[in-house]
Amino acid sequence: MKTPKEYRDNLLNHIITKQMLVDCLYSVNKRAKNYRDKERKQRAYSRCHRYVDNSAFIEGAREKKLEMYRMKDMLLQVLTPICIHKEFIGYKTKRIYSYEIEKYKKYKKQFFYEGQYMDDDYSIVYFGDVELKDEPIYHYYLFYDLDCGHTFHTPIKEEDLDKYSLPIIEISELETTGHKVNDLVSVQFVRKVIRLIEENMYILQ
Repeated sequence: MKTPKEYRDNLLNHIITKQMLVDCLYSVNKRAKNYRDKERKQRAYSRCHRYVDNSAFIEGAREKKLEMYRMKDMLLQVLTPICIHKEFIGYKTKRIYSYEIEKYKKYKKQFFYEGQYMDDDYSIVYFGDVELKDEPIYHYYLFYDLDCGHTFHTPIKEEDLDKYSLPIIEISELETTGHKVNDLVSVQFVRKVIRLIEENMYILQ
């Protein structure tokens, strides 16, 4: 999208409004998701066309994705998260082999995936995977809301939770999608905003 005149004037006066910040965050966040989807598409294509080398396309999309996320992190530096979101993603799993006779019999009905392979003695070994229901896995995110139409998440490690004195709220599955770039502020504009932040030469309004 074309940069609004108000935004250009604000930059000249070293002013960053919350709406400008939200539009910049939304732009790089959605672009990151676009590159993520391109990377996934190329990886899927590579799996189906084993003799085609598209590693350059995969790496290019990955680097662009990471660049957008770095820009997002720079923009978020001037904001304060309001809480931590906790997302359940599944359970830890354990693989049990047929040579573990008692365990194999005990857990066989709980297998959600089964397979087999041939060991060094040319004997077939069967195995199955079970979910460890007492060991759930969660992802954690800092949550930002500027009351300007969009909200944002950034992942954090579980061991870093104590660094934040924030309430932890459990959420359902976090779904993220890309967006048409024509509706987003330009990367060039976002870089100009980030430059003001890096130089600490801005007023947040």
